[in-house]
Amino acid sequence: MKHLKEQATQHITQLDVWTAGTRVGGLVMDGRGVIWFAYDAGWVERGQPLSPMKQFALSTTPFKASSAVFDQLHGVFNDALPDGWGLLLMDRYLKAAAGWSPHEITPLDRLAYIGARAMGALEFRPVIKHHEAQTELSLDQLAEEALLVQEGSAADVLGAMYLYGGSPGGARPKVTVAMERGGQACMSGFADIPDNFEHWIVKYRSKDGDPESMGRIELAYARMAQAAGLAMPPTQLVHANVRGKQEDYFAVQRFDRIGNQRLHVISLGGMLELTHRAPSIDYSNLLKAVSFATKDQREVSKAFRLMVFNVLAHNKDDHVKNFAFMQVGKDFVLTPAFDLTFSTGINNMHTTAIGGEGRPGLAAVRRVAQELGIDKADAIIEQVLEAVSGWRGFAAELQVPAAVAGDYWRAISGEPCFEELAAGKH
Repeated sequence: MKHLKEQATQHITQLDVWTAGTRVGGLVMDGRGVIWFAYDAGWVERGQPLSPMKQFALSTTPFKASSAVFDQLHGVFNDALPDGWGLLLMDRYLKAAAGWSPHEITPLDRLAYIGARAMGALEFRPVIKHHEAQTELSLDQLAEEALLVQEGSAADVLGAMYLYGGSPGGARPKVTVAMERGGQACMSGFADIPDNFEHWIVKYRSKDGDPESMGRIELAYARMAQAAGLAMPPTQLVHANVRGKQEDYFAVQRFDRIGNQRLHVISLGGMLELTHRAPSIDYSNLLKAVSFATKDQREVSKAFRLMVFNVLAHNKDDHVKNFAFMQVGKDFVLTPAFDLTFSTGINNMHTTAIGGEGRPGLAAVRRVAQELGIDKADAIIEQVLEAVSGWRGFAAELQVPAAVAGDYWRAISGEPCFEELAAGKH
C-alpha cells in the first residue's frame, strides 16, 4: 500500500479529463464542495459533446451538475465510478492506504483512483497510484481474491483484485481483463493489447445468495435474449479452479472496447442525472429519452424490445444504469443489452414501471407501445414470448440444475403479462 502513502494525502480538488491522448476538459471542486466542469477549447472545436443533454452543450464556460444526486458530480463522470463491488474495493483500499473513511472520500478522489481504468473512454488525471498492472493474469487467482474480499480479508493481503475489480459497476464480484481469442491466456487490459486478445468482464459468484450455477444461468439468459432479437455482446463461460473445485463463471465481451480503441458510453442515469438506487423513471419516459438522445425511432423500438424482454423474462432489476448509449461519431446509439438475468426486484416489482405498473399486464405494455408509436409492437412481443417460452431448453443446454430452472420458470410464467399472452388473450 506504499504507493498512495508516498503521495501527499491531500484530497483531490482539480482533475483533467482526457480521452485518446486529447484533453476534453477540467473538473474543479470549489470551497463549498460544488464541482464544476468546463470543456477545453480544443475539444469544443471537435464538436463532440459528452452528453446529448443541453447542459453539456459545447462551451468553455464552467457549469455544475444539474442536481446534487451524485454528491455534486455530473452524471457522465459519475458513470466512471463503480458501485457495489467496485466501490467496496475502492473504499477498502483508500482506507488502508490513506486512512480515509468512506464519508471523507470526495468524488474527485474517486475519479483519481480510477484514473484510466474507467468503463467507457474517459480518463482522469492526476491519478492516485496503487498496484502496478500485471502483464499476465490468472482467473484462478482473481477468483480466490474475490472470495477473500467477501470473507473480509485485510486489504493488504490483496493485490490484483483491487486493480482489475475496481472499475465495473454492479453488486456481484467481477473483473475486467483481456483474454486470448480462442485460447486460455489472460492479461491486463489497461495497456495496449495484442491483436489476438479481446476485452472481457468476468463475473464471479456472490458468496452469499448466488446459486453455484449463476454463470450458467446468466449465459442462458444471454442466449435467450439473442433469440428474442436483442443485440448482445459475445458471451461465454470461463473456468477457474478455486480451493480444489472447478467453478464456471459468466464472461461478456466489453462493447466499450474495440481492440485498443475506447468508446464513450453514458448511462441513462448518467445522462438524466438520476440515481439507480431507487425507482426514478417509467418506461414511457425512458423511451422518450432514447428518442431524444438518438433521434432515431429504430433505437426507440430496440428499447421497447428490451422492455418487453425484461417484463417477460422476469428481469426486474431494470434500473437507469442498466440502459446506456455509446457515441458513434457525433451521434448516440443504444449499447448492446447487458446485465440481463432473473431478478425479483423490490417487492417483486420492476424498478422501472411499465404503463404505471410494477407488475404489468399486457395492456400496460401496449399502452407504452401506442404512446411511443412503436411499429410492429405485436411482432416484437410475439418474438420475445417465443424466446422466453423456451427458457427451460436454454437452461438445459447449459446444465442449469432442473430444480433451479423450474423455480425460475414458475416465476416467469406466473407474471400477469406472460399469463395473458400464454392464454391467448392477445
